[in-house]
Amino acid sequence: MRPDRIHCLAVTAVLAFTGPIAAAALMACGTENAVGSGDPSDNTVIDIQAAPTGLRWQPFQGVDLPMTDQGPHRSDGPVVTGFDRSPAGAAVAAAQASVRVSIAAESQWPQIGARMLAPGAGRDAWAVARAQISITAPITSGAPRLLGYVITHYSPDATDVDLYSSHPDNSVTRHHTTVIWQHDDWRLTLPDITPSSRPAVAAVETTPPELIAFQEH
Repeated sequence: MRPDRIHCLAVTAVLAFTGPIAAAALMACGTENAVGSGDPSDNTVIDIQAAPTGLRWQPFQGVDLPMTDQGPHRSDGPVVTGFDRSPAGAAVAAAQASVRVSIAAESQWPQIGARMLAPGAGRDAWAVARAQISITAPITSGAPRLLGYVITHYSPDATDVDLYSSHPDNSVTRHHTTVIWQHDDWRLTLPDITPSSRPAVAAVETTPPELIAFQEH
């Protein structure tokens, strides 16, 4: 596979969340792999439709991100960690990590990659591509807005979350993400980039009826 093809695909992953504003951003331009322990009891009834509680919003690089009772519970510069091992905690972790890896500034992305992404070929390709992109300032206009999510698969060790966002041109996108439980927290796992990789982000006509909406802000 040609290096330029790898870079092109990886850059798509880097800027997945931004959708229509990705082109503008382009123009501006060693972690252990151990799964955490302590699975919830087999007797626990898990409601994947339970929405996050205590929701409020905090901006990061010009995009509002959800802060909830289910996490993040800790903040260290551009990195946020400490998400509940629950469906809502996984969804908020997916939203936080996917946006932060997409729009982090030069001084921020190495820390975010090391602490909010799961190790693997996807993270390696992302790091190579991200090092070649210059993002020096927050988004000042046309920022996407997170609408909500749908959990398509949940387990205490891995959860698939489809994130829905609206854009200034009134389009809506669906971003398929996966988070896995490592080192007592959820980490976003980026897909291994191959020529047959399905795009993580797709335009959709509208949000699905089962959407768990983030409240208006």
